[in-house]
Amino acid sequence: MSTCGGKNLLILLMTALLSFGFASGATHVVAKSETFYSISRKYGVPVSNLMAYNKVSDPRTLKLGQKIKIPSKSSAVKVTPLRARKVTPKAMRIIIDPGHGGKDRGALWGGVAEADLNLRVARKVEAILKARGYGVTMTRRSDVFLSLSKRAEIANRYRNVVFVSIHFNAAKYTSVRGAETFYTGEKGRYLASAIQRELIRKLKVKNRGVRFSRFAVLRQTVCPAVLVECGFISNSYERARCKTPGYQDLTAKAIVSGIERYDRAF
Repeated sequence: MSTCGGKNLLILLMTALLSFGFASGATHVVAKSETFYSISRKYGVPVSNLMAYNKVSDPRTLKLGQKIKIPSKSSAVKVTPLRARKVTPKAMRIIIDPGHGGKDRGALWGGVAEADLNLRVARKVEAILKARGYGVTMTRRSDVFLSLSKRAEIANRYRNVVFVSIHFNAAKYTSVRGAETFYTGEKGRYLASAIQRELIRKLKVKNRGVRFSRFAVLRQTVCPAVLVECGFISNSYERARCKTPGYQDLTAKAIVSGIERYDRAF
C-alpha cells in the first residue's frame, strides 16, 4: 500500500468514526463560555432536542466541565409542550387608581415625580390581576390629569368592586420613611390591613400602619376603598429603592396579595 493511499484510508476511517459518533450519540464536555445554543450549533442539532435529550429544563444550569450527551441528527426527541394554565374568572372587579397625573405631578423629590411611579406600579398590579382572572379598570393609563371626583365616578359605575388608589409619599422631614394605607368603611379597613401586611412583609419597610381617612377620592367612592402610600420619595434611601423596577414589582405583588386575601374573606 502506498503512503498516499494509507493517508486517504485513515481520513476515511476517521470521518466514518466521527459520523458514527454523531449518529449514535456523542458526549461533549462543556468548555468555558459555552452555552446550549453554541453547543447545538457545533453539532447541528436543535437546542430543544439537546436540552430534552439531557433532561434539562433551565439552560442556566449548564456548568463548566459538565458532560452533555449529543443526540443524533436523525433522532427526534419528543418535547411535551407545557399545558396552558387555566385561569378561573373572578367575580370581583378591581378599580386601580394611579394617583395624580398630567399637570398634577404629585410629590417631586430628587428628580422623581410621584405621578410616574404611581402609574408604573399600577400597570404592574393590573397585569398580575388580569393574569389571575380579575377584571380590572384603570382610572388612567397615561400621564393625564383626572379630578378626584372623576376617579370616584369611574369606580361607582360598577358593582362588586374594590377601589385601590396607588401613591408614593413625601414629608417635610426627610428622615420620615415607611409605608401606610388609608381606608374608609369596615370592608375598606380589612382590605387596607391585608395590603399593608403584605407591603411590610415583602418590602421590609417601616410599618406606619393602617389609618381611617376622609380623603375625597375615598369618601366619594361607594365601594370598599383604600389609598396605598408605597414609600417616601422625600427620604433619599427610600427614594433610591422606589425608583427601581424590583421595588415596584414587589409593591405590585404585595398589593395583589392583599386584594386576594380580601377576596377570599368576602
